[in-house]
Order: sequence, then C-alpha cells, then structure tokens
Amino acid sequence: MKPAATPFPDVRPLVDSLIARALDRRASDIYVEPVADGFQIRFRIDGLLETMEQLSAETGESVVNRLMVMGHLLTYRRDIPQEGRMTIDSPRRLDVRLSVIPTLHGLRAVVRMPAELFAPHQLSDLFLPRDTLDFLMEFCRGDCGLLAVIGPAGAGKTTTIYALLDHLARTQGGISIVSLEDPIERGIPGITQIEVSPFGELDYQRALRSMLRQDPQVLSIGEIRDNTTASLAVQAALTGHRLVCTMHAGSPAGAISRLLEMGIQRYQITSSLFGILNQRLVRRKSDSGYSGRLPITQVVRMDQSLRPGAPGLDQSDTMAFEEAMRKSPAYRTLHDAARELIARGITDQAEVDRVLGQ
Repeated sequence: MKPAATPFPDVRPLVDSLIARALDRRASDIYVEPVADGFQIRFRIDGLLETMEQLSAETGESVVNRLMVMGHLLTYRRDIPQEGRMTIDSPRRLDVRLSVIPTLHGLRAVVRMPAELFAPHQLSDLFLPRDTLDFLMEFCRGDCGLLAVIGPAGAGKTTTIYALLDHLARTQGGISIVSLEDPIERGIPGITQIEVSPFGELDYQRALRSMLRQDPQVLSIGEIRDNTTASLAVQAALTGHRLVCTMHAGSPAGAISRLLEMGIQRYQITSSLFGILNQRLVRRKSDSGYSGRLPITQVVRMDQSLRPGAPGLDQSDTMAFEEAMRKSPAYRTLHDAARELIARGITDQAEVDRVLGQ
C-alpha cells in the first residue's frame, strides 16, 4: 500500500507576515529562493537584496506552494515557469505580481510588490537636477519628437516615464495619451494603458500600428527592442507625435548606435530624436547608513553637431558620437552629476562607485 503523502504545513501566517514585513521595509520584491540546504527569503530594498531569514526545505516549499495558490497558478506543474497575479489586503487591497521558475534545488518564487507603494508619482518627487527637469519640460511643451530614456534594469526608467506621463495628463487636458507596457506597473488617471506581450499576439509592433491609426498625441513604448518597433517609433515621431520610450543602452552615444544597428538612417534619427535621458539610481545617505534612492542623470539634446555630415560622424561609431556630444558646452557625464551629489552630502563615493564603477 502506497503511504500517504506528507501534507504541507499551514504557512499562511508566515506568508502573511513576509508580505507585511516587505511592505513595512518598502521592499520592491520578495524572493523565495531554494538553496542546497533549504530556502532563503530575501527582500530587495533600495535596489539591493537583503537576506531576511532561512527556511527548511519543507517550509520553503510550502511557502512557494501557498504563493502559487494565491496567484492562481498550477501547483501540480513544477517543471515550467509560471506568472500570475494575486490580491492582498494589507492594509488596503493591492494587486501583486508573482513569478515562479524551476531551478536546481526547486521552485524559485518572486513577488513583485506594487510600484505605487514606493515609487514617486510626480516629477517634483523625483529630485531631478534642474537641467534634467528643464529638458523634460521642454519635451512636454513640444508637439513631436522621440525622447529615449536609457539605462540598465533597475535604473528607474519606468518611474521617470510614469511621472512624465502623469505631468502631461494633468497639465495638458484634451490630448490623447497612450502607453504600451509590459507589464502595466500601476494605473495613471487620464492615460490609456495597454498591456502587451512581446511573444504573444498583441506585441509592441501590432499595438503600435493599431494605436497610430487612432491618432494619439503622445505615445509611450515600454522598450524599443527590434528594428520594426524602432522604425514605427521613428515614423510616429516624424509625423507629429510625441513619443517616449526606453532603451537598454549604457550611454547616449550607445543608444544612437543601437538605432543605427536596427537599420534607422542617421537623417531619420536626427530629424525625429528630441533627446536622450540617461539615468541611474544611487542610495541617499542617512544617519543609519542609506535610506531611499534618487537619480543621477545625463541629458543630450539632438542638435546640429550630431546631424549628417558633421565632422567625425561618417560612420556609426560610438566613440565618434561620444566625442561629438562632448563638444557641447552643456554636456556633462553621469560622473559629473554624481560628484555634485557627493559635494552636497546627499550620497557618497562608495555608493557612486558601486553604481557607476570607479
């Protein structure tokens, strides 16, 4: 006779406690990670992971199983990645994203806490430098052009774009603003938000083509990843739309080189591109160490020095673009911006070195 399976222990109080602690610590993510001798719980706080506690293998599996039930995932499928959403009431009703994936030692679960709980909502809350804020206000006052927000994952690009769209919706009534996102992080009043799936039927390309037929004044694209999306975005910017997008590029020159590599002609880039905002997040100094983060930024406006035929720009070379940008009197690097924050005592050299390197 086959022995009965050992039931999972009731870990509902433990899961509730983890979520409550994450909310209290303003953690953006909860990681339930299987390791060789059990599970560890880690919170992402101000961009860095902190280990909170260790669990036995049995308890850790029970926590993952409970999260899967809450997220309406298939608990009997332990061999495939799954994604879902769950609702928690602590202290108010919140929608939370969940993803699980099989690893060497078992299922790894990550809970993404709602961005609305810890991300600034308005441009004034971002503590942007004056030149960056002026740059964004100039874009808001325009009637067309492409604004690219660049940086690695976790650099706060989506938060900046949300704050920009919120400003447009509140200050420019009567315009149509549409955002294509993967996924939607939080709702913004006055904006049509569409969740796309890069590998599903409603991808960025199809959604963007469809929305352009509805003639919005402002479009936001979660990320430009391929030549088709890049071409559509450039054409939209050339035909009287304001368009905001993100790109994974390490520098403004690198972003332009990426567009060239995607097949966008230089004259199209210089005619459509309003400018590039390059940003990173550094932790703020506090009496007890660090608390909270703020951006260090670099802005580049498209001007005559970067147009076709400009000296040194006969080929799509990142170093050539970088050299051309440095000739602008207003040009400054991320390190320049970071040094200002260090001088004001807002952050320190160790944190800047961690984010930007030495």
